[in-house]
Amino acid sequence: MIDNPDRLLRILRELYADEDLPRPFLLLTSGGELQAGRSLREVARRCRTTVKRLESISQSEDPVRGVLGCTLESSSKEDVLKKARANLGQLLLGDLAERAFEKIYRGMMGSSELTLKDYREARSETDYRVLNGHGRPVFRINIKFHGTLFRNAETLVGLSPGDCFALATYKIYQALLKQEEEVLPYIFVIVGVPGLTGAHVGGVIPEDLAHLAALVQLSEISGKRDIEDRIVSFLIQQLQPGDMNEAVRQYAEQIEHAEWRVLSARRADILLREKLFDRVYAVRVRAFARNYRNAELDMHFSLKEDLTSLADFPESLKSHGLHGLTARLERGLI
Repeated sequence: MIDNPDRLLRILRELYADEDLPRPFLLLTSGGELQAGRSLREVARRCRTTVKRLESISQSEDPVRGVLGCTLESSSKEDVLKKARANLGQLLLGDLAERAFEKIYRGMMGSSELTLKDYREARSETDYRVLNGHGRPVFRINIKFHGTLFRNAETLVGLSPGDCFALATYKIYQALLKQEEEVLPYIFVIVGVPGLTGAHVGGVIPEDLAHLAALVQLSEISGKRDIEDRIVSFLIQQLQPGDMNEAVRQYAEQIEHAEWRVLSARRADILLREKLFDRVYAVRVRAFARNYRNAELDMHFSLKEDLTSLADFPESLKSHGLHGLTARLERGLI
């Protein structure tokens, strides 16, 4: 458990090295400074808080609860940790997929004038933009990883579980809006490894980091996703040799060598309208929102029939040219 402030701070300093800790956690460093004789006002200024707030934390019997507003000591602890592990696992898979895509793209496009620009830090609906030789964007890319099989796909949407990819309808709508707003084709790049899920990957995440993620999720602080992203970055870049390192390496290899596919926003929209009642089973279910709380309204695509292999992209560029490729994306032919 990391409810102990000293242990929590040790983990945070491993994650952030020489950088400042996130603002809420600065308060946990105040105890030592106050004991060293620094004034409340001086320490409060450094921690970017009020003297009253700092005084309350310093007098608390449980500084971690005082800072975060929670602890993991509860009857639902296992459920919270399970959810935190699954969430970190999914973020880790997403990061590995993005890194694999960059490697695959470089290998596919070679000396092509089309360069890949990373937009992930913006944490928007765009992971990358592809730029032409003049540095102008020619299309947007959003990477999607899927590993969970839809077991009832055959019955509910007429697709075998291994041939089914679910995409939230609102994401299709948002992608098309962005495309029409910027007159810039928007494509989803999809990769999946059956059975490789966030829950599966979360099982190998070190206990202290899972506890930290769970505490963050339960807490009242802001910037939760930034802390989760830092944990994922640490897992990938700072791992020591051992089981975790080997597991992540295997996940990365599985993702890189999986079948990668492409779906333009335009084609997704066309198929959604054509096959609404066949592939969006939620619209056929009475009181879907009430019976399936927190479930998204998904459109289900056939990986083999509806999507295009990413490996065909260079050939399409060679055959049709850049203008022809973007026109095919806009028309929903890819």
